[in-house]
Amino acid sequence: MIIRGDAVNKKNSKYLYIFTILVIFAGLFNSGCFQLNKNFLRKDKDESNKNRNNKNKEERMDVLEEKVATLSYSLGSLTTENYELKKKFSELEAVKKQLNEEYSQIKDKQSTLEKAQVSNNTTRNRLKKELEKTKLSLEKINKRLAEIGSENSNLKAKLEILEATSETVARTENTVDTVTKIKTENNNTQQSRKSLIKETQEQRKSSLVEELLNKAIHLYREENFEKAIAKWEEVLVLDPSKLEAKFNIEIAQDRIKEKQIQKDLEKTHIQKNR
Repeated sequence: MIIRGDAVNKKNSKYLYIFTILVIFAGLFNSGCFQLNKNFLRKDKDESNKNRNNKNKEERMDVLEEKVATLSYSLGSLTTENYELKKKFSELEAVKKQLNEEYSQIKDKQSTLEKAQVSNNTTRNRLKKELEKTKLSLEKINKRLAEIGSENSNLKAKLEILEATSETVARTENTVDTVTKIKTENNNTQQSRKSLIKETQEQRKSSLVEELLNKAIHLYREENFEKAIAKWEEVLVLDPSKLEAKFNIEIAQDRIKEKQIQKDLEKTHIQKNR
């Protein structure tokens, strides 16, 4: 509610003016009536009536003085009340000013909070979309992991065979050395030895590659994605043609990205609850 100080002051001044006129008018009216009665009594009344009128005059003067005193008191009360109203109006203006300042501060805070909420909602929606994409990628990854698990079982069987034949290869190397010494003059035999050694080295490298692949899969299942990626990178160093290692590195990187998105979502949720 808005209080207009000028309107209140004008209204009080108007009432005060009317009240003063009424007081003066009442005094003049009573005096005039008294003068008329006095002249009339002098002509038509006797001395006893004159004394009675004098007494009435005194009584009326007392009544008039009493009324004037009462009106003066009322006028003083109105003046005091007018002062109090002005004082209260000033206090209300101060309170109004303070409330307006507090209202402005609250509106500023509300605007800031609304902007922050819009920003958080935008970030949350973006993260949700990325999470949905990641979930689709994970479905493909899980399907591929199932295929890799089957392939890994076959690879383990091959690895066992290779490990079983490693001793045979070593004995073969010794035999080759013996044959080479006996047939040093035979170039074909020498060439065969080199070929056999090369084949043996390839088998060892293949065995090491399979071992690294198995370790990488084990680390991936333990969600140790960084170490798993490191193992697959070692595989690519030994055998760049291993597309399986490249594909698995991409999968592990997607999992790392997914974990980071989930952390961001949890962080955003905590901030929103605060």
